[in-house]
Parts: sequence; structure tokens; C-alpha cells
Amino acid sequence: MIKFFNITDRESVEYLDAIEVYKAGTVDELQIKTEEIDKKMDSGNAVIILGKQNVLPIFMALLWKLENMNFFVNEIISIIPSAKHLPFGKIYMEVLKASEYLKENHVIFEVEDPDFGNRDERQKMLEFHFRQGLSLVDGVKTIVPSPLGDEHSNTLLCILSNSRFLKITQKEMKSLIIKLYADLYKQKPEGYLLKTILDNVPENIRLLGYLKS
Repeated sequence: MIKFFNITDRESVEYLDAIEVYKAGTVDELQIKTEEIDKKMDSGNAVIILGKQNVLPIFMALLWKLENMNFFVNEIISIIPSAKHLPFGKIYMEVLKASEYLKENHVIFEVEDPDFGNRDERQKMLEFHFRQGLSLVDGVKTIVPSPLGDEHSNTLLCILSNSRFLKITQKEMKSLIIKLYADLYKQKPEGYLLKTILDNVPENIRLLGYLKS
């Protein structure tokens, strides 16, 4: 049996369990420093969702609330190696859909772009997100810098929402991206990386759902 716990501060007895899951399930070059996660929790804008199988912590995710916006960003998902065979992607999505965080907010996922890297693998992951009810922000391509180096990942933005009528203007999308990159990656709008992304945000923002071929 898998139980989930919401962690909103570092005083929670499950917080250290979540950190251990993160360290065990995330490769070193992609890890955010523990001190940074501590700061995120202390800010009041972060929540960790911890999954335990019986008493064993095996899954954690971190949601970051973009201040003054009705959006969370799913910043971290980590699973311990011995539990990677479990269908945690689908289980976690169901937990999110039923959570209080989705009642008045939407959740952004940064999904690897199939146009770069292993196309088949990344396309399958994108289609998985479609099947879970997420929408793709059409025409918006983003770049995620590595926490520890000059590497980066080419990504797309997908949104999980309870609203069937979510509309986003170009101005709102640019504001959302600026806030996301300031909070998560310490990037400024006038910097080359973020300026390049903003300059290519389309005038009309379309949210695309899953279409069976």
C-alpha cells in the first residue's frame, strides 16, 4: 500500500525522508543542493509530496508556487532505484488531480522536447502527459539549465489543470516564464537565455490536448 504525505515545512518528520529519497533517486549532476531545498521550504512557497510503501519512503516531488500567480511548477520528481518499476507517473498524476493544490491553481511540467535527444523516448513521455490530461503550450520552447554545470535540457511546457476553459495570453505567458526562470534558475529577462525564449513566445497561445492517431 502506498500512502502520500504533504510536507510544507522542515519540522515535519517526513522531511528528512523526502531528502533521502531525492538523493537516492536523482543523479548527482542534476541534484539541487540540500541547502537550496531548505530555503525553498522556509520560503513558504514549496510543498513536498512524499510517497511511502508501507513504511519505506520511495517517492518524492516538489511543487513550487509562483508568487502572485495561480500556478505551481513541478520542480522535482524522484524515485528510489528499487521502486522505478512501479507506475509512479500515473499514480502521482492521480494524487495531484485529487489534491487541494489543483482546486484553484494549475501545475506546470517541464517535459523534454522530442526534437532534441532520444526522439522516440521523449515522444513517449510527452504522450504519457497527454494521456494524463495535461495540455501542451503550443509553440513555446524552453531551456532548463543544469544545477551544477553548463549543460542544459531542451523542454516544452505542459499544464495540468481542472479548468476546461483555461486561457493564457501572450503577456501572461511571458510573465509566467519570467517568474519561473527567476525563481528556479536565477535568470534575468535581459539575459541571453531568457531573452531568446521570450522573443519566440507566439502571439496566440494555444493549449493542445491529446489526439489519438
